[in-house]
Amino acid sequence: MTKHLFNYCTIDWYENDMIAKGTTLREFSKEFALDGMEQFIYTMERPAKSYKDLTTGVHLNYWPYWMDFWLKKAKRLKQQFRNVIERNQYFRDALSREEWLSVIRKNIGAALTEAPEYMVWHVAEANNEEIFTWEFNYSDREVLTASADVFNSIADEIPENVTVLFENLWWPGLRLTDPRNVKYFFERIERKNVGIMLDTGHLMNTNNRLKNEAEAADYVCRVYEKLGSCAELVKGVHLSCSLSGQYQRSFDRRVPANLDNAMIWQHVASIDTHQPFTTEAARQILQCINPEYVVHEFTYDNMDELRNKLAVQLEHCR
Repeated sequence: MTKHLFNYCTIDWYENDMIAKGTTLREFSKEFALDGMEQFIYTMERPAKSYKDLTTGVHLNYWPYWMDFWLKKAKRLKQQFRNVIERNQYFRDALSREEWLSVIRKNIGAALTEAPEYMVWHVAEANNEEIFTWEFNYSDREVLTASADVFNSIADEIPENVTVLFENLWWPGLRLTDPRNVKYFFERIERKNVGIMLDTGHLMNTNNRLKNEAEAADYVCRVYEKLGSCAELVKGVHLSCSLSGQYQRSFDRRVPANLDNAMIWQHVASIDTHQPFTTEAARQILQCINPEYVVHEFTYDNMDELRNKLAVQLEHCR
């Protein structure tokens, strides 16, 4: 039986919104007959408020740019940050591989306090220039090799009964579009009880010619089926719609002047839109994959926005 979940992060903005509306996450979950949630835990300490009773899965913190740090490419690393303080803040004060692995272990420890069935781990790499130019320094294989090395270094921190699901993105890494790379990656993972969290929006972002949800569903199912024996690794689905092909084809392949975090966020959000499916395409995807977990994963400013998006997508996938 597939478990339907929603995505949530314990931040004051959401918590205060629920207080103001006189509601709780338990009531919210019950309203939509959901089985719980996937909680994003980005801190090194346990969440200020525990939702252990509702948490089925956790999404670990991730660093979009990390390969230069891991491979000790000091010159390239220096070019990405304005100063040492900014670099240290980004890597949570880690100054070496060992210290960064310690940071990851602390994040895992914080996530484990919520007693999850599974954890989600991103497998990708792109710096703030590459996401605009699309001229990437590292290949899929290089990112996959290094990602496996990082994971294997901390895998003993995760209890054997907790499943680790590696998530696809559209940057170099685990894109899922080449079954050979998927096989290559999992052959290097030195742990049992692992799998894939297939993010439909991220997968759609790898094909900028998709025009509608029907084409998107066909594409997702085609990629899934071409995984062959690796398809059985797909245990979960992050379900959302991202038809951003027009934007991807239109933006200038150059780094904007005076680039700042707001511009980066706007650019990424324009590619990865996290909108609800509004047609039977959602049901087609789930019937094709039949996952153990479906996370209705959206971006939202408040609980009312999440409620509206959930209502739309759930109508077309149950």
